[in-house]
Amino acid sequence: MTTLTELRATPNALAEHYSRFRVAQRLLLTAHSHQAWPDVARQGLLDAFADAAEEVDTKWDAAFAKAEQVREGFRGFLGEPAAQLALGANTHELLLRLLSALDLRARPRLVTSDGEFHTLRRQLARLAEAGIEVVRVSAQPVETLARRLAAEADDRTGAVLVSAVLFGTSEIVPGLGELAGACATRGTELLVDTYHALGVVPVSLWGRGLDSACSSQHANIGCI
Repeated sequence: MTTLTELRATPNALAEHYSRFRVAQRLLLTAHSHQAWPDVARQGLLDAFADAAEEVDTKWDAAFAKAEQVREGFRGFLGEPAAQLALGANTHELLLRLLSALDLRARPRLVTSDGEFHTLRRQLARLAEAGIEVVRVSAQPVETLARRLAAEADDRTGAVLVSAVLFGTSEIVPGLGELAGACATRGTELLVDTYHALGVVPVSLWGRGLDSACSSQHANIGCI
């Protein structure tokens, strides 16, 4: 296991695993698709091509096995070995899946913050143009954000959508466990966007009070 001292050294102890992106010569941050990829990603792409060329239309067993390995990796990040995880090409796809499952005729109200990443911001702006009521709560002060989101959720609210880490300020949003409890009481879905959290800061579902919600599909929470 790499120690903190090794991680803080120059070059970083992980740099050798990102040699194709030359991270020892330039500053590139991980956990973003347009930033540094590890060297093993190249081998993964080559393996996927080789599987398709060899197996053609019977390649799916190998693909599904790889997908389960990806899920296992995310379960480790989340600290939830029993998490049920759906994979998607990007956060926009996953967000659309969730929104399409909501009964927006019965609950035509969505609550979010004004500090969300473009995926949420753009899609919710479009829904507002189509007549869905979108309530945007100020992301500041972040210390009370979860509480103020919970206060806005009512019987007409289909979902509350908020980030675990605000992309604009890098602030960690506290109190998400209490927000999950409030949403469950009202029958409101809760989406926690972990795009800027996973692989960057520790994200413990148990530690944040989200363990029971994220371990089952019926407990009114999704993580993207």
